[in-house]
Amino acid sequence: MSAATVAGADPIIRDARLLSILRWAQQLLMPVLLVVEIVLFTILSPHFMTSQNWVNIATNSADLALIAAGLTLIVIMAGIDVSTGFAVGLIGWFVATGMAQGRPPILVLTVALVIGIVIGLFNGALTVGLSIPSIVATLGTSAIFQTLLFALWNSTDVFARPVFPWLSGQARIGALPAVVFLVVVVYAALHLLLSRTTYGRSVYAIGSNVEAAALAGIKIARVRMIAYVILGALVGLAACLYSARIGVVQASSGSDLTMLAIASVVVGGTSVLGGEGSVLRTLGGLIFIAVLRNGVVLAGVPSLWNGVMIGLVILLAVSINGLVVRISRRQRRSL
Repeated sequence: MSAATVAGADPIIRDARLLSILRWAQQLLMPVLLVVEIVLFTILSPHFMTSQNWVNIATNSADLALIAAGLTLIVIMAGIDVSTGFAVGLIGWFVATGMAQGRPPILVLTVALVIGIVIGLFNGALTVGLSIPSIVATLGTSAIFQTLLFALWNSTDVFARPVFPWLSGQARIGALPAVVFLVVVVYAALHLLLSRTTYGRSVYAIGSNVEAAALAGIKIARVRMIAYVILGALVGLAACLYSARIGVVQASSGSDLTMLAIASVVVGGTSVLGGEGSVLRTLGGLIFIAVLRNGVVLAGVPSLWNGVMIGLVILLAVSINGLVVRISRRQRRSL
C-alpha cells in the first residue's frame, strides 16, 4: 500500500470514529439529561418523586404531546411549523365560547377538529402549493392567528370548561388520567403509520432527499399535505385539552406551546435537516421537557431559567446533529 493511499485513508478512518462517537452521543443525550434532571430535582424538592406529581406532569403535558406528535411528521420531511401555539389559542377561543354558550360538546369537539384541519390545509397550501419555505409560511400564519385571537378576545377573558371530562384530566382509567391513554393511542398510531406503511416510508424518503423521492414516483405534495392535515387535527384536539387545563382563553393563550413542541421534537433526536426521527423519540424529548418545567417550579428556580435551559439543550442537540450530517456527507464524497 502506497504512502498516498495511507494518507488518504487516515481522514476517512478519523471521520468514521468521530461519526461513531457523535451518533453514540446523539442517542444518549436525552436519556442522560433526563436521568440527571430527575436526580437533581429529587434532591431539590421532596415533592418531586411523589405519584401525584407524576400524574400532574402527565396531565399538564398532554396537549403539548399531541402537538409534538404531529409536528414530528413535518420535521422528518425537513419542514417546520411555528404557528401551532397561536393556532391552539385561536381554536381554544372557539372551544371556550361554544361551551359557554351551551353548545353540544360533540359539536364543539367537531368544530375544533375542523378548524384545526382547515389551518393545516392552509399551512400546507402555502408550503406545498405556493412553495413558500415552511418557516416563512407558518411565521406569517402565526401572526395571522395571533391577530385573530386578539380581535376575538377583545379585552374580555373567556372562561373555559371541559368539552368532555376525558379531555380535561378529570376522568381516570385506573390510577391514570384518561388523557394519558389518549396520548398513548395517538403516539402508537403515528408510530405504526411511520414505521409500517408506504406513507411512512415516503415521509422519510422526502426528508432524506426530496429530488430522489420525486424520481422514485412519490407524490411529494400529497404526502406533505396529509402531514399538515394530521398536525392540524391534533392541534384542534390539543386546543380542547389546553383550554380545559388553563381554564381561561386570553390574547396570549398558546404562545408558549410552539417553542416547547419544537424543543420536544428536536431534543428527542428528530433531525431538523430531515430524514431521521420518530414519534417515540419525540415522546422521550417531551418527557424531558415536561419534567424540566415541573422540576424547576418545585425547586423554586425562577421560571426565567426554564427557557434558558430548554434553549441550551436545543442548541446542543442541533449542533450534534449538524456535525453528524456534515461528517456523513464528507464520508460519502470521499468514497
